[in-house]
Amino acid sequence: MPNIKSAEKRVSVIRKKKLQNQMIRSKMNTAVKKFNAAISNNDVQTAEKLLPLTASEIDGAAKAHIIHKNAANHKKAQIAKALYQLQHGIIVVKVDAKTLKQAEQKAAAQKKAEESQAIRDARTSARKEKEAAKAPVAKKKAPAKKPAATETKPAAKKTVKKAPVEKAPEEAEVADEVK
Repeated sequence: MPNIKSAEKRVSVIRKKKLQNQMIRSKMNTAVKKFNAAISNNDVQTAEKLLPLTASEIDGAAKAHIIHKNAANHKKAQIAKALYQLQHGIIVVKVDAKTLKQAEQKAAAQKKAEESQAIRDARTSARKEKEAAKAPVAKKKAPAKKPAATETKPAAKKTVKKAPVEKAPEEAEVADEVK
């Protein structure tokens, strides 16, 4: 927090100026997005109408020193080139960096999911092969036992007998002396 009155005023002025700059930048970006939407929809007439309006917004942002004048010229050249390509039938798919990055991430996630599924399938098949290899051995042992006899006999109860506890030799001597 500023302690001096002039510093407090500068903070207030900067905040107001930042909002004004954001408004101008937002108008410019909106105009560019509308123009790009017209280009992506192959709408030549709308794009031709929006070109001067978009260029005007870009120039306004450069005049207010929100973007550099060279950046403004670069943006205007980009939109003019896109319109020229649309008018002459040159097919160009315009993709921004954010969309490109999202597509790459999506592709990487899909590839990773496919790899993990392949690993799971390999493990499952290996486990089933092991079970299949063990299964014939278990079937060979099964006929040797008499399953019918075990089903008819009830389970016998086990009783545990407690062995008598022998006294230690010292206790035995003490007990003999007392008698």
